[in-house]
Amino acid sequence: MTRLYSNLLLVLTALLLLPFTVFAQKTLVQGTVTYNIIRPLANANVSLDGTYDGATTNAKGEFSFETEEKGTFKLIAKLAGFVDVAQTVELNGEPKLMVKVVFTTKSLTLQDVTVRPRLFDLNDKNKYTVLSPLDVLTTATDGNITSALKTMPGAQAVGESGDLFVRGGTGTETKVYIDGLLVNNFTYSSPSNMAARSRFAPGMFKGTFFSTGGYSAQYGQALSSALVLETEDLPVKSSAELTVSPIMAGVNIQQLSRDKKTAIGGGISHTNLGLYNTLAPGTVQFTQTPRYWDGNASIRHQFQNGGMLKFFANGGVSAVGLDRPNLEYDGITNGIRLTNQNLYTNLTYKQPLKGGWKWQAGLSYAYNNDLTNVAARFQDGERPDSLIHQADRSALWQARNVFSKLILSRTRLTVGTEFQRIGEQRNGSQYTDTYLAQFAETESYLTDRLSARAGVRLEYSSLLQQFNVSPRLALGYSAGANGLLSVSYGRFYQKPDRPFLLQTSSLTYTNADHYIVSYQQVSNDRTFRTEAFYKRYDNLIQTQPVLTNGGWGYARGIEVFFRDKKSIKGVDYWLSYSFLDTKRQYLDYPTAVQPSFAAKHTASAVIKRFFSEIQTNIGLAYTVASGRPYANPERPADAFMTDRTPAYHNLGVSIAHLMSVRKAQSVLVLTVSNALGNQQVFGYAYSTTNPQRREAIVPTNNPFVFVGMFITLGTDRRQEIINSQF
Repeated sequence: MTRLYSNLLLVLTALLLLPFTVFAQKTLVQGTVTYNIIRPLANANVSLDGTYDGATTNAKGEFSFETEEKGTFKLIAKLAGFVDVAQTVELNGEPKLMVKVVFTTKSLTLQDVTVRPRLFDLNDKNKYTVLSPLDVLTTATDGNITSALKTMPGAQAVGESGDLFVRGGTGTETKVYIDGLLVNNFTYSSPSNMAARSRFAPGMFKGTFFSTGGYSAQYGQALSSALVLETEDLPVKSSAELTVSPIMAGVNIQQLSRDKKTAIGGGISHTNLGLYNTLAPGTVQFTQTPRYWDGNASIRHQFQNGGMLKFFANGGVSAVGLDRPNLEYDGITNGIRLTNQNLYTNLTYKQPLKGGWKWQAGLSYAYNNDLTNVAARFQDGERPDSLIHQADRSALWQARNVFSKLILSRTRLTVGTEFQRIGEQRNGSQYTDTYLAQFAETESYLTDRLSARAGVRLEYSSLLQQFNVSPRLALGYSAGANGLLSVSYGRFYQKPDRPFLLQTSSLTYTNADHYIVSYQQVSNDRTFRTEAFYKRYDNLIQTQPVLTNGGWGYARGIEVFFRDKKSIKGVDYWLSYSFLDTKRQYLDYPTAVQPSFAAKHTASAVIKRFFSEIQTNIGLAYTVASGRPYANPERPADAFMTDRTPAYHNLGVSIAHLMSVRKAQSVLVLTVSNALGNQQVFGYAYSTTNPQRREAIVPTNNPFVFVGMFITLGTDRRQEIINSQF
């Protein structure tokens, strides 16, 4: 494996030294913009997707601009009150290109924010929720997607896990999809009660949609929420990026062909927290500090028929070792060592077909292997009398096929199928499952103010030998000039988590019903959104007295979000608040109580400003949450889960300075999480034999400081790098 990475590094270094050549020959793009080929439309914005080239139409609906780009591009036209138009244009070196743009459908969108409730086709940027993809990332102080989303309304500030806990749901009830395909191991493997970050760099995604409930029938097996990501298409130019910091180093290459129809990329990175742990020891006694080797490769090609092929592979190895006190016996330490190998591949193809149909297909393979060793170490020198060796392996094959078409001019029909073949193994236990799903969904403009989405999803699991049917429905009404009132309902199913299926297949689906009412208003660079929800959980897993689907629960609450980019010149800020009332009777809970991962009150404030005179971007993100319950075995049965952790406070600070190193564009980044050094306690681990012995669950490093230099050659990606760090 070491030799493989060495060879890959040599290849990537050689590619880095290749010259990037751009042949500049300007093309004049001219055209007209009309409504139904009759009425000229003024003030429409027309641009080449992925570039800065474009223009605005005059009173006659005419536009013109020059470009040096070559190859196949999407020409995007936007105008308030209409659905965006995207059409393919071919820039083949001719001095002039004439284009006719026709708007046919009036939109319920208001300033690029959809008024249609939760209709999210990632090809349509109008269907994102309140924040754009880069906006979502501007709240993270570690460049991690899930860290950023934890400050959004509905998400819980669970600091001991890298998963997303949403509206009373567990971390495993939020699923992640890349280009429509499921990712089972989105974060790195880590020992229990230690948060892990995403395996995937934020810069590889152009679209980020975070649904906190009531999501589309196109996605399933997620009881609480869905995080949907879409990878970048062809880059505008070739580029290379170097990352240098005391804890990590990496290189990434993107080579664009001369005809701008093919891009080949790859990268490698190494992270080692050894130096950091030496300079700033944390709360964990590491015997081997966390270290990671990661590599990625990608191929993207634009066909003449408008088809787009994308392939990427992401893999790596990691290792960590640490000592923890054995809570059962004095003088004994548990020596824990965890190693991991992971691979995720994703192949997708999309193409417009005859008759107005669009086709998108995908294939994926994922493999994950965790090897955990736990040995007892005695202070008196005796040999260990126990050794735990656990091998966790999983493999996932999946395929996806989706067709969509605009019918009756105001309705879009989407139909699709999914196939998954899952293999899970833990020591002597194993199972395989064939999962099949079919879905159909319509998205309609019933009137100029009323929209609807209706869908149904049919699923089957060979392991459970059961079918289920999931209906979904959403309605949206445009209230006044700038408001949207929407309601939605959906039933969602999910197979029990893998530890329980490894014990028995005599279980059934867990399920939840979502009821949501929301109101959103957008005007003058200000956004206000409030949402009320109720969820009913059934057939949750219970482990006591025996393993069954006898659990249940509910979650209800209200969320408020406000964003303002206008009141203070040069300042962008937003505020969010979530109230959550939730109870569950599941696992070993003897009665229905507020679960240990849920806080009743959570609030976040984010502010950022770019100081042009010093070329520096500064951002602050503050999150506060009320204390979470934990089980104290010294309490009587009727006081189960009545103890609370201290309130959670976290101030994140990010500073990014733009600079140039010779001809390379660079960003020097400093980020600090929990800058105030608040003593955060996420819960307690208790001894099963002596309840008076316990260990607090706390952050690994408090605070955590990152300093790094990001150097780009070719395309100037400094702003993207800044956004990914905030």
